[in-house]
Amino acid sequence: MQPHWTVREGCLEIASMPFYWRLSDGKHAVPGIESCMPVRLQVNAEFDYLELALTSSEQACLDLAYQQDANIGFINPESGQIDTYGASVNAFFLEAVSTVRPARIFEIGCGAGFSIEFMRRHGWQVTGIDPSEYSLRWSERLGFPLINQFFDADALGLDADFVFCNDVFEHVGAVVEFSLQVCKALVAGGTFAFATTNSTQAIQYGDISMLEHQHVNMFTEGSITRILRAAGFGEVRVGRGSYGNTFHVVARKGGSSLPADEGQGDCDGYFERAQRRIEAFTRLHAQLHGTCGYYVPLRCIPYLATVGDYGDHDLFDSNTSWHGKYIDGYQRPIRSPQEITPEDGRAIFIGSNTFYEEIRKSLMARGVPPGLIHGISTLGEV
Repeated sequence: MQPHWTVREGCLEIASMPFYWRLSDGKHAVPGIESCMPVRLQVNAEFDYLELALTSSEQACLDLAYQQDANIGFINPESGQIDTYGASVNAFFLEAVSTVRPARIFEIGCGAGFSIEFMRRHGWQVTGIDPSEYSLRWSERLGFPLINQFFDADALGLDADFVFCNDVFEHVGAVVEFSLQVCKALVAGGTFAFATTNSTQAIQYGDISMLEHQHVNMFTEGSITRILRAAGFGEVRVGRGSYGNTFHVVARKGGSSLPADEGQGDCDGYFERAQRRIEAFTRLHAQLHGTCGYYVPLRCIPYLATVGDYGDHDLFDSNTSWHGKYIDGYQRPIRSPQEITPEDGRAIFIGSNTFYEEIRKSLMARGVPPGLIHGISTLGEV
């Protein structure tokens, strides 16, 4: 039997992993979008970050998914994240805009436009840029201006004072070219602000829970700084979000365009660490097979894919808007943690390092014995 994953020659490959791009009732597929695809993770040696190596057909699936009428962003009514993650991100964007007071503002990948609506309530007019049918529907509903296509500075000629984006930087395959394009779209001294996933801890741990087909880049502070300076941003400030594990980045066009050289080597040894984590998970999965539930589906699915588990176990998440929904490629719906009872006698694997302690305490409060609770940081202890 072919292995479900391999590590060799500076690359981690998972043969087939469910493709998260929507939450659905599981009853229909979309032509041209695969329910599962391989994952190939490698190091970008020039800028020291992890990136996915996509084939042209895999990239075409992603491009098509981004154009659908589907919830693939966080700041929208279906996400359940407006008052937590969304509030943190919007406060960051508002502070950045209020500091420089720009005249022409654009949001790339605006999705449902809730950041645009938030900014409008605070007196700032923003034009969205997003290719999806989903975004077009929300722009018509909320009345915000939208350029309904993929971002292209050359084609759009924005002459922008301020560009911002949330959960986009990790989605762009050619992220260095994307940064160059944003810089080109800005006037001299213009500002680029964005929120993106902070993968520092995952890289240090050898954790694979961060893997999603959509998230084609995984960054540390050093790699973000190097990319932006190489693109023409002389001043780069990287902060931390108040919710979850995110970077809040503000960069100003102009000044030095040389890459930063501090912090290189963050990805050194990642694949060796990842191999140990996967091997430990394989042992745990075999030991608990049939008697384990998996909490935080998106973070658990990469591990489940390494053992060829595409629906053998229940998935749980606290986000009520996800309950009863399916992730393409996984054969069971997402359930409520309220359905976890001590009488089950089942173990629980928590796929999120960021929220591990919070979830662990909530499970113990429901009577789940501490010895039945596992997580990424405990792999290797069994």
